[in-house]
Parts: sequence; C-alpha cells; structure tokens
Amino acid sequence: MKFRLDENSKKIVHIGGAIAFIAIALFFFFSNFDVLKIWVHNVFQVLMPFIIGFVIAFLMNPIMILFETKVFAGLPGSKKLKRNISAILAVILGVVLVGLLVFVIGSQMRESLDHLLANYDKYLLSFESFMQDTLEFLHIEAAEVENILESSEDLLSDLLKNIQTYAPTIFNFGLGFITLIIKILVGIIAGVYMLMDKERFIAQFRQLNRALFPQVVSTFLENFFPVLRRIFYDFIVGKALDSLIIGIICYVGLELLGISYAPFISVIVGVTNMIPVFGPFIGAVPGIFILLLVEPIEALYFAIFVFALQQFDGNILGPKILGDKLGIPSFWVLFSVTVGGAIFGFVGMFIGVPVFAAIYYLVKMFVDYRLANKPKEEPTEI
Repeated sequence: MKFRLDENSKKIVHIGGAIAFIAIALFFFFSNFDVLKIWVHNVFQVLMPFIIGFVIAFLMNPIMILFETKVFAGLPGSKKLKRNISAILAVILGVVLVGLLVFVIGSQMRESLDHLLANYDKYLLSFESFMQDTLEFLHIEAAEVENILESSEDLLSDLLKNIQTYAPTIFNFGLGFITLIIKILVGIIAGVYMLMDKERFIAQFRQLNRALFPQVVSTFLENFFPVLRRIFYDFIVGKALDSLIIGIICYVGLELLGISYAPFISVIVGVTNMIPVFGPFIGAVPGIFILLLVEPIEALYFAIFVFALQQFDGNILGPKILGDKLGIPSFWVLFSVTVGGAIFGFVGMFIGVPVFAAIYYLVKMFVDYRLANKPKEEPTEI
C-alpha cells in the first residue's frame, strides 16, 4: 500500500523542510562566522584586481558608449575597432581625471600637513596653555593641573618613543601599498578587456543563467540585473557628486569662517561623506582634533558648521541628488550601514546600502508575488 500525501500535507512538508534548512544554514553560518569572514576576505583579496576591473568597466561604460555612438560613429573602420578604441579612451579618461583629482587634493593635503608638522611644537604649547587656563577657570588646583600636563607630556613622549615599535607595521603598509598599485594596474587592464567584450560576457552570463535555473527564475534574474545595475550606478554616481559638492561647500565655509587648514579638513569631510549617515561625523573627528591643537575655539566653530552641513546634506542636498532611487526607508539605510561596517569595515559601510537596497527589492518582489498568488479567504460572518 503506497502512502500518499494530499496537497495540504505536501505544502506543510515543503514549508517545514524549508524552515529547517534555513535554520540549519543560519546555525552553521553564525557558528562559523569568523572562519567564513576570513575565507571571504581571502577570496576578495585574490579576486580584487578583477573586482577593480569590473568597477572600472561599470563606471566607464556610459563614456565608452558616448565615444562609440557619437564621436566615432561616422568615422571609417570596423565596429570592433571603434569599440576597442572607445574602451581604451574611456578608461584612459577615467584614470586621468582620477589622477588629476588625486594630484590636486594630494598637493593641498601635503602642503597643509607640512605646515602642521612644522608648527606642531607651537600648537602643542598653545593647547597646553589653553588647557591650563581652562582648568584654572574651573577652579581645579594647580597641582592637579601640573599632574595632568605632565601625564599628557609623558603620553606624547611615550608615543614618540614607540614609533620605532611600529616600524615593521609601516614597512608592511608600504608593501601593501605596492601590492595595491599592482592590483589597480591589473584591474585597469581587466576593465579595458571587459568593456571590449561586453556583449560576449553578457551573452555568456545569459546562457549560464538559463542553463542553471528554471525559465521562471532565469527570466526574473535577467529582468532583475538591470535594476541592480541602476541601483548601484545611481548610488555611486549620486553619492560621489553629493560628496564633491559637500567638500566644496565645506572648503568655502571654512575659508569664510577663517578656520585653519581648510583645504585639508575639507578633503577629509568630502571623502568620508561617501559613507552614508555616519560619514560627516567620522570626517569631523580628525578636523576637530587638528583644530584643538591650532586654536580650540576654531574646533568649536568647525563642529557647529559640520553639524549644520550634515543637516543640509541629509535633508536638502542628498534627497535632491539621490531622491528615492534606492527605494528603502531611512531605518534600513542605518541598518545596512551598521551591519556592512561591522562585517567589512569602511568599505562595507559604503556598499552596504546598495547591496541591501537590492535585497530589499528582491524581498519586496517575492512578497508581492506570494500575495498576488495566494488564494483569497472567504469573509466569515460574525
């Protein structure tokens, strides 16, 4: 006698099996989280040149299309030749623009750092004098003031003495920087190849997608990836434009307020502004620390200015540039930044938002699909 399940029993078994599988998967994930994190980090390090290449190709693709369809459209030559030239020129243009930006910003930062280091002793004495006046104003005894100042001097002295301890770390940082440069160069080459053979890669992905998944799933994925591309592109380009504007506004505002090291501090504020929610506050910390040494009252003005700037960015400028393109509420933005930062550091804080926006879109589509296909219950009379 064969044992058969009715439709309701089959549905219960399927749901129970799915729940059990998810529970077991979550258990193994969290119990081996540290191992998985190290493994993912190692995989990313190996694939980093190609990830960089993909990012370059992703961002330079519109420029390549512009060259191909507008600049070289009427010129003689094969389509492949025009594509190759357009891809190379697009990447070169991107590298040159980034290089010029880094050069201009770097020269300003170097000048500010040189001036800061040259006047470090004077700033330190000024800060100690300020602290002594403040403590005396608060009616703290002179002996306690001396103890605090001596402790700060001892701490600084110990820090300077321990620089030799960090020499191996500095050496490793130098090796890591050289390795990063090599990865970037390989990534640039990979980005050019990806742009040249863009259609081939897309066709191979579609074939793999259709071979691995059922038609319903593969069709959904083909329709989803343009949405994914739009989410990432809108976020990266929009956030970069937003941070550039914030950096410029910060520089103009600090110059008008007469705050020292305005170019250096504005660069820090603009770069860290790429991190949603926490970026402006992260960028404010180094500026406040520097200005405390230079002129403590400037640190107070700067803190107030950055807070006002963050409010302007969060409530006016950011929504104007990004709008509601990500499609996720503010709470989930905070959630994605926090979780992404906890797992992948500053990079996770940046990419966590578009990644979660994509996941949010998938979950929303799944819920809408399930609700649309769920049989409606007949209303019962009370």
